[in-house]
Amino acid sequence: SSFSTARRSPPPRLQRSTMATMAARFAAAVACLALPVMGTSVTPIQKVIQLMQDMKQKGISEKEAESVRFSAFDQWCGDQKRVKTDEINAGTETIEKLAAGIEKDAVHIAKLTDRIEELEEDIARWAKDHKSATDIRNKEAEDYRATSTDYGETLSALDEAIMVLKKKATKTDQAAALLQVKNLHLVPEGSKRQLEIFLQQPAVEEMPDEMLFHKAPEAYGYEFQSGGVVDMLEKLKDQFEGQKYDLDKEEMTAQHAFEDIAQQLTDNTENAQHEVDKKTVERSETQQAKADKEGEKAQAESDRAEDQKYLDETSSLCTLKTDDF
Repeated sequence: SSFSTARRSPPPRLQRSTMATMAARFAAAVACLALPVMGTSVTPIQKVIQLMQDMKQKGISEKEAESVRFSAFDQWCGDQKRVKTDEINAGTETIEKLAAGIEKDAVHIAKLTDRIEELEEDIARWAKDHKSATDIRNKEAEDYRATSTDYGETLSALDEAIMVLKKKATKTDQAAALLQVKNLHLVPEGSKRQLEIFLQQPAVEEMPDEMLFHKAPEAYGYEFQSGGVVDMLEKLKDQFEGQKYDLDKEEMTAQHAFEDIAQQLTDNTENAQHEVDKKTVERSETQQAKADKEGEKAQAESDRAEDQKYLDETSSLCTLKTDDF
């Protein structure tokens, strides 16, 4: 029991009523009067008077003794009622405090649970955001690699074609280099048409001597067009180098932006998870404290009920004995 329980001492024993005892003795005395009195000078009347005086004195003594015993019994009743009433009141106060503590714990547990659920929803949402951002970044990176490869192949083909044309290689070598450029999908259609026209022109080394004599302007025209193609290819190279630079820069910017977002989401998730773990432990401890208080409250209620039962029984006993006295 969580309460101090007063010693349940038995009540003082009370004798039966003095009047009843005296009545019984008086009847015995009257019976004695019927007996003959032999060899004595005491008359029967004197005998009865003496007997009655003795009975009176004894009755007074027993009455006083019974009064003392009843006084002790009455004191015992008062003590028991006072002690038990105090214990019951103390028990009630303890029960009320425990009930308030249980209610406070229940409110705290509810708040912790709401916060934990809120954080867990945030964590789940951030995980989805991280996956979505990662998927988008992967697709962007894949597109970048493909486009960067195209630019790299295009620039390599342009470098090769420019070098071949500037070296004034054979028509076959020039045609191979220019056809490679012409087949690149990044090259504009207008440039492809110019390359097609150039490729259809006969080279100087392919012209017979008599044609060179009569068609020198055509030979010079071929050389002129070759220089124009080189200029066009160099302009394309500059254009594609600029575009590739911009592409690389955009990729770096996109990658840095993704890393910033991913890091922010990771930090948010780690901080939230740390708080979830902390509040989960706190909720578990509060739940245990609440359970302990509920156990104490149940025991206190049981003790109070037992004390109340004892007080009721004692009060009934004291009332009955007081009425008999």
